[in-house]
Amino acid sequence: MKPRPADLIGKRVANRYDVAELIGSGGMADVFRACDRLLQRDVALKVLAEQAEAIRHRFLLEARSLARLNHRGIVAIYDAGEASGIPYIVMELALGPTLGDLMAAGTTVGFAVHATIRLLDALQYAHDHDVLHRDIKPSNIVIRSDGDVKIMDFGLSRRISDLSAGTQAGEIVGTVSYLPPERFLGKPSDERGDLYSLGIILYEMFTGVLPFRSDRDDLVALVYAHVNESAPPPSRLNPHLGPQLERIVLKAIEKDPNSRYQTARALQRDLRAYLRACPDADGARIEPHRSGS
Repeated sequence: MKPRPADLIGKRVANRYDVAELIGSGGMADVFRACDRLLQRDVALKVLAEQAEAIRHRFLLEARSLARLNHRGIVAIYDAGEASGIPYIVMELALGPTLGDLMAAGTTVGFAVHATIRLLDALQYAHDHDVLHRDIKPSNIVIRSDGDVKIMDFGLSRRISDLSAGTQAGEIVGTVSYLPPERFLGKPSDERGDLYSLGIILYEMFTGVLPFRSDRDDLVALVYAHVNESAPPPSRLNPHLGPQLERIVLKAIEKDPNSRYQTARALQRDLRAYLRACPDADGARIEPHRSGS
């Protein structure tokens, strides 16, 4: 039987990692702050919470995906293994609020654009190295005190070269509010799917709400909206949002992948052009996020 998270606190895993506290918990895994006794540094220890074979495979895939990447904007992997039959991944401990935390508190247009530009550096690097994230959302992005942006949780990642087939029938993986339409339709999803997810985050940051949502938590209605409905123009919700930034956001969340930004670098170029044209963006306040995500 798998130990509960509380059972691991104060224990040593793999004769090396002293578990200090639980810092995150999800459907697939629990994440602890731990001390690496060999290298004398704090780390994040991610322990698999589910034992189904498909979940174990996906967990191992995350370790392999992260091991391919070495970028300051992506949480680094240090080690992976299995202790007492429980798979684990040891990662860089990325401290700081998530993008979701900052959205809940309110921020500025300039901060949102600068953070997205840094995030796009990391995404372009991952894409260049044949890795898609496939679950880009505010809670998977950490903003450090030094301004660095860190992408976490590649648990749903796939190699771009493995995407000749779409999602299996009946399977929706990822966070529905941020998934591109092609994922719901079982079609192949590539780099432009990650950029759609980021476009949803941009819309949410600039308006305080998601473009597609259901007040009744109706999953079918939410999926239908992503596939068929047009997002309300962001300026309708935030009249201070200029037309240049609105065009960028709406292009990022086009239904047809061919109509979106084709690369992270292309989206980054347009955001930088916006900053050059609107140097006062740093002072434009975005009100706190107004609805759950």
